[in-house]
Amino acid sequence: MKPNHRITPLYLNTVAPELRPLILAVLLAALITTSALAFMDVSRSFMLVLIGTFSLSVLLTVTGKTTLASWIALTSSLITLSILVYLNNGIRDTAMMGLIAVLIAAGLLAGKFGTLVIGCCLIGEVGIYGALEMAGVLVNPFSRLNSFSDYFSISLSIALITALQWLVITRLNNSAQSAEMELAERKKYQVQLQEAEARYRGLVESIPLVIYTAEPGITGRWHFISPQIAQLTGFGPDEWINSPGLWFSRVHPDDRDRIMKAEVEATRENNIPELEYRFLTRAGTYIWISDRGLIRVEPGQPLIQGYLLDITDRKLAEEQLNKRIAELQAVHGISETLIRKSDLQKLIQETGDQIRMAFKANNVLIAIHDPNTNLIHFPYDYEDGKKRKDVPIRYGEGMSTQIMEMKKSVLIESGWMDRSKAMNAIYTNAMPVLSSFSTPIMTDEKVIGVITIESSEREYAFTETDVRPLLTIAANLAVAIEKTRLQDSIRQEMEIQESLIRELELKNEELERFVYTASHDLKSPLITIRGFLGYLAQDARMGNFDQLNTDIQRITDAAEKMQRLLGELLELSRVGRIASEKQDVPFEEIVSEALGRVEGQLTANQIRVKVGSGLPSVYVDRERVVEVIQNLVDNAIKFMGSQPEPMIEIGHGLEDGRPIFFVRDNGIGIRKEFHKRIFGLFDKLNTATEGTGVGLALVKRIVEVHGGSIWVDSQEGAGATFYFTLQ
Repeated sequence: MKPNHRITPLYLNTVAPELRPLILAVLLAALITTSALAFMDVSRSFMLVLIGTFSLSVLLTVTGKTTLASWIALTSSLITLSILVYLNNGIRDTAMMGLIAVLIAAGLLAGKFGTLVIGCCLIGEVGIYGALEMAGVLVNPFSRLNSFSDYFSISLSIALITALQWLVITRLNNSAQSAEMELAERKKYQVQLQEAEARYRGLVESIPLVIYTAEPGITGRWHFISPQIAQLTGFGPDEWINSPGLWFSRVHPDDRDRIMKAEVEATRENNIPELEYRFLTRAGTYIWISDRGLIRVEPGQPLIQGYLLDITDRKLAEEQLNKRIAELQAVHGISETLIRKSDLQKLIQETGDQIRMAFKANNVLIAIHDPNTNLIHFPYDYEDGKKRKDVPIRYGEGMSTQIMEMKKSVLIESGWMDRSKAMNAIYTNAMPVLSSFSTPIMTDEKVIGVITIESSEREYAFTETDVRPLLTIAANLAVAIEKTRLQDSIRQEMEIQESLIRELELKNEELERFVYTASHDLKSPLITIRGFLGYLAQDARMGNFDQLNTDIQRITDAAEKMQRLLGELLELSRVGRIASEKQDVPFEEIVSEALGRVEGQLTANQIRVKVGSGLPSVYVDRERVVEVIQNLVDNAIKFMGSQPEPMIEIGHGLEDGRPIFFVRDNGIGIRKEFHKRIFGLFDKLNTATEGTGVGLALVKRIVEVHGGSIWVDSQEGAGATFYFTLQ
């Protein structure tokens, strides 16, 4: 006969009253968020509209109109954020994250139907917006960066979130139904227990029980006890009557103080004691006895007549029922944890803790397979209440791999060592395991990991009935892990996209500066050439040959300057595109070759060079790094000023085990506001010096191509130190 109970799904068209606090919490969170954004003047007019609608939704929820409130909140949020996307930056606007939040909120407020409606609306909105933007109807600051793949990726992500949220809600609905069925089954057991108690009472009334007449107290004499006592305890009536201390000596030590206190209080208040305790039979096993006094033989006399009844079966049933209740509560608690938590490690930790408490297992292991490394990790591994270090194993080893490949649970009630050995178990426990239960963590046909509970105290510690809730926990955990991994993947993808956008913006800025400065600096010699060509023609007509030679020299100098500019620009463009094969080179050799190239300048300016000892070897494009040192030394020579004892120092230091090289001079120094500008293209702080202003830009590009960075530490009049790393 099926139990008569009503199962309430997680979401209905009319929202269940028990979901009202959840909906109210979501609406309040949205209200607080929009209020904070309005306070910070982030689209304040739109946020004020949302504040109004969320306030109305909260009021409707309080009055019980939760469905209407949910849809008002979802619809207003969808429309408002869509308008912000349209008015601002399109799909790259931060309001898109708000639309994703609306999709997630739809699952909490309106269930599967809400998820489907909002998800379809978002996909349609992105598709329409993309079509209009591709057609040039809609234009925003990022339109030139957007492509069909961007809209397709976002639509696909929204579709995946919608589908996964649909599946999660479906799974949670099923879990809730399973939990309610379990609770209904528990009620059924309670009814059966009550019926059993009624039958016991009927038996007591219809058949002879162990009737007794005895004095209360530890050594109270037994005046009479019926023959059924021998069948119940193994001790005959004569032994009870002739040994007044027999009864108390066989009561379980943990029950003695309790029952004696209850008997003393009942006697003092002139009541009849009613006791339950464990009694050790002659066979050496404990049974539960219900000891009920019926009447006092004579008022005022310490003599009670009552009966003894074996209630062992009832107590065992109560223990099983209480255990079942604890397991169901654990499933409920874990389900709430899985819904609430988004951090994978915390989710696994709390799930493992609740499993350990619910199943009273000595050891609990949660194994998770990482498909990227093909390793099985143990983020939760407890033996006798002590956490063990996660020591991963390769997939294909150990008992966990066997269970994952089998895709089914394994219960080992006895003979654990032989059974586990056949499954390639890896033995790491301090105490031998006697029984265990393992179940795969899987969604559909995809296995994520394994949950294992073990007992090192006894065999048959777990049964199929005991571990049934663990199957539900494993299924819920699998869904939660997949959801968390998907969220992490989406978040990482968003971060990568944002990084690429920032990098592209920097490249665009660099290109704009390059075009501007290149055209400006190249224009100067062209103007010179053009002007002196006019003078050349004029001087030729006038026969002024001295001035004619001067004009020709000026034109030649301008042409050579342009050639140098073009050559250095070409050299700069080649960095990172054309490179020699990297090799291990002692940095001392690089320094020596670079100094050889500028030896004439050093000698002419009487500059002393100090090279540090112990320079490491580096894995680099030798020629390019020689250019780095050459340009830095050349730069130091140009800006040495009138220093009476000019000196350049080349050396290195260590930071976190990584070498940091430096070129230091005692020249005129660089003002702090120019520290970044000097690495720009054609940025010459002193136009009177030789060179084109490309040298430090070239140095920066070479260092960055090698995976390093460069910076300067200097003060005006106190020299300059250029630091750089190479990887």
